[in-house]
Amino acid sequence: MKVLVTGLFEIAAVHAVRRFGQMGYEVHVAEGHRLAFSAFSKYVTKRIRVPNMRYHPEAYAKKIVEILESGGYDYYFPSYEEVMPLSKYRERILAATKTTLPTYETLMRLHDKKQLHDLAADVGLDSPQTFYPQSSDEAREHIKTVDLPVVIKMRKTSGAAGFRKVYERKGFAKAYFDVVKNNDLPESDLPMIQQLVEGPTTCTLHLCNAGDVVGEVMYRGIRTMPRSGGTTVFRGSIDDPISKAAAAKIIKHLQFTGLCGFDFIIDDHTGRPFLVDGNCRTTPAITMAHYGGVDLVEAWVRVANGGETPAMAPAEIGVRTKLQFADFVWLLESYAASFKDWKGEHQLRKRWWREKGFYYDIHSFSDPMPNIMIWFYILTNCYKLIFTNFDSAQLFIFHNQYVEEDA
Repeated sequence: MKVLVTGLFEIAAVHAVRRFGQMGYEVHVAEGHRLAFSAFSKYVTKRIRVPNMRYHPEAYAKKIVEILESGGYDYYFPSYEEVMPLSKYRERILAATKTTLPTYETLMRLHDKKQLHDLAADVGLDSPQTFYPQSSDEAREHIKTVDLPVVIKMRKTSGAAGFRKVYERKGFAKAYFDVVKNNDLPESDLPMIQQLVEGPTTCTLHLCNAGDVVGEVMYRGIRTMPRSGGTTVFRGSIDDPISKAAAAKIIKHLQFTGLCGFDFIIDDHTGRPFLVDGNCRTTPAITMAHYGGVDLVEAWVRVANGGETPAMAPAEIGVRTKLQFADFVWLLESYAASFKDWKGEHQLRKRWWREKGFYYDIHSFSDPMPNIMIWFYILTNCYKLIFTNFDSAQLFIFHNQYVEEDA
């Protein structure tokens, strides 16, 4: 049995590669960058170089389709947002191999935050009040008048790229247009301005089959990068029946098949979940699910086969996983932050050094090369972070170029 895995800069890819290898599959991987860390797992039998999706999404998609049509693959597992350009070739891919690949329209209802906001209204869920400037002048008007606090977000993004929290009018305009400049956004795709809902965030990951949830995990971030709110670098699994029910409504409404996830902020005043983000693909939480007793890769094979997929037992509560390199950056930032709050940061660092009882997303003594390669990739790209306005979240994940503007 042979499987092709793509999206090798997504943390979930290395977990998928390892699980397929452990299950006895011959694992091939395809990526447009030589240093894609997941490709260096000991379970990879063959590495295939394809056009870089960041710069050549159409050529990338065509090449992946050609590989699937000629390579005799039993399964194709996309790990990241390559599902969007590839969904345009959905019928050809499904004719060539077994996979889960929703339509482009379905994927965009989760990926485009404007469409996600409308989706929440369709299924009767709360979402924060949001403004979508159609021009820079309109954005400047909102910046002058909107009630604070707010968050700035790009419409088609993930991993906290372009994410900013704004509590004061001073500096609001600069923060907004820095996001535009740093991410080269056109007037047709300016960042949105969303009212900030205060409260804890529940994140979810689900494996679905025709609108039914097969397996899932819910978690809460213990630490994020950036600290003000962004990608979770240390997280713990929880039980949140309210968010679980809210996610099930969306999945049922879309009749979704495949892996997807959502972010809900639980309002401090009402206890209601506000939908703030959607992922139309897997996330690093797939590792947490596995250690919590929910093997989403094995179950994904059953969904792709079209067989019966009864709901799996709930994931264990209290499982913690860590994105090692990003959490180490968090620690380094703590030393710098000591100039502002020495006592507070000292306590945080003491807790960091004493932490036990967690699993790593990437690091593995039995399969060390992915972790070595991710550090090598970071070191060779530090100049971008130091000498340019490059958004650090873009170092691993790519946004917008592969999404049609009129989506």
